Amino acid sequence: MKSLKHLLYIVYVMLISLALFSCKKDNKPSKPADDNNTGGGVVRSSFSWTGEQRINAEITFVNESKNADTYKWDFGNGETSTEKNPAKVKYTGDGPYNVILTATKAGKHSFSQQTILIAADNKPLAHFSFTYEGQRNAAPAVVVFSNESVNADSYKWVINGQTLYDHNPKYTFTKAGDYVVTLTAKKGNNEASFSDVVKVEANNDPIAGFVLAYHPYPYTVNEEIQLVNMSKNADTYLWRFGTSGPPNSTDEHPVVKFSASGTYTISLTASQKGADKAAGKSINLKINP
Repeated sequence: MKSLKHLLYIVYVMLISLALFSCKKDNKPSKPADDNNTGGGVVRSSFSWTGEQRINAEITFVNESKNADTYKWDFGNGETSTEKNPAKVKYTGDGPYNVILTATKAGKHSFSQQTILIAADNKPLAHFSFTYEGQRNAAPAVVVFSNESVNADSYKWVINGQTLYDHNPKYTFTKAGDYVVTLTAKKGNNEASFSDVVKVEANNDPIAGFVLAYHPYPYTVNEEIQLVNMSKNADTYLWRFGTSGPPNSTDEHPVVKFSASGTYTISLTASQKGADKAAGKSINLKINP
């Protein structure tokens, strides 16, 4: 699907079960992925949305954040907004879109996201995401699946050779390995399937990973860039942004600006509190004038 280009390869952040029982959607609030004390209360990012999940859908977003005074929306289709409650957003193509809301106060950020699935027609469209409970993907790993299918009323999961019919199953993988999970969504005589791979590690060592939130290139001076932490088995983070870059950060999902053009090395060190274990990842990012 062409709009898969817009999908953040982000499983780490805490996806809310979208509970799609029909094409008409009325979502529960998203859960914040990180909280920061601000003195006036903890900043909590959260939102819900409603709208028909078909091509040319117009989706209404409701901001349910707490203790924040500025906001940035990334709608996954190339559009952004800094309004507290933005105008309706139109999705002209089919496929999954990741919507990210960053709520900020006094330099502290909270980050939440949800996936919106847009169907090409009224036939079933299967899709799911998953998270590792406690951010731990080492065996035994507890994985929570979120069913994001559209236009379906029954579901069949095949997980590690077992068949489940729950809407949002939870499964414990007791051994390390790569597991193909398949969801089949059905309505009447029509059905569709979607598969993804769950990776379970042999140990609890940290795994560092991150991506940049979807952004049409190029990146330019003094614009906000949202970093999305995808690390596993870690709870402490140190970000560095290269010579003359932004100050180091210990935020889980920092938002940064570069004040001068050039190529910067962004590096993340992910570690566990109280343990002498750490992992790193780096990328080079070009900032244009």
